[in-house]
Amino acid sequence: MKNPLDKKIILAANPWLKDVKILEQSVSTQIDAKSDGQADTLYMSEKQTGIYGRFGREYFASPDGGIYMTLLLRPTGSLESLPNYTLLAAAAVVSAIENLTGKKTEIKWVNDIYLDGKKIVGILAEAQVQADKSLQIALGIGINFYIQKFPEELAHKAGSLFTEPPSVTRSELVAEIWSEFYRLSNRDFFSFYKSRSLVLGKKVEFEENKTLYKGKAMDLTPDGKLIVQLENDQCKILSSGEISLKKWT
Repeated sequence: MKNPLDKKIILAANPWLKDVKILEQSVSTQIDAKSDGQADTLYMSEKQTGIYGRFGREYFASPDGGIYMTLLLRPTGSLESLPNYTLLAAAAVVSAIENLTGKKTEIKWVNDIYLDGKKIVGILAEAQVQADKSLQIALGIGINFYIQKFPEELAHKAGSLFTEPPSVTRSELVAEIWSEFYRLSNRDFFSFYKSRSLVLGKKVEFEENKTLYKGKAMDLTPDGKLIVQLENDQCKILSSGEISLKKWT
């Protein structure tokens, strides 16, 4: 691919990162990061063969034109005291895209980013408690950067950040994303996340214990749960780790 990933550009904008490791091909940067386990290190791959998303779902990885990366963190403190890294990463990606391109993207609760009605980014945060009781977070981001053709079954719902030759390089976008991630981690990223929501105020459908529910997405709790007012006026609070939206209109 033209303009290969450049670790110097990424590190220059993010001195808090210890290293950026770039592979030509990988099964999954999530697996790379969790196996290597180097804190504050960004793992990237030009091509991925086994990328996955929430609930172990398969995720389309183009052999050309994508960004596939995982940040490995070893934060201190309890899991409850840490920021919601999925929300933080989504806010950082949206902010970076706006800063560099002016494009206005939206966040579909909880971890997908949409442009013009199509998904262009998926985010996956996985937490593991290590043998020494320390916490390890693998924060993965997959971006359809400049993908000109999708499989027929995905063409109606998958999109690309750029459909014409990009105005920025992949490395410049990656550098800006992690710069915004660091900046927003010390600020009110939650309000920014909410302001870019694709689903708040809309009718939604979700399934719980094989029962289909319909209602209106009303608000988010501070820890990122979705508050839905059902058609019978009861409220349900959805946990991102258990439920995925089926439709939103």
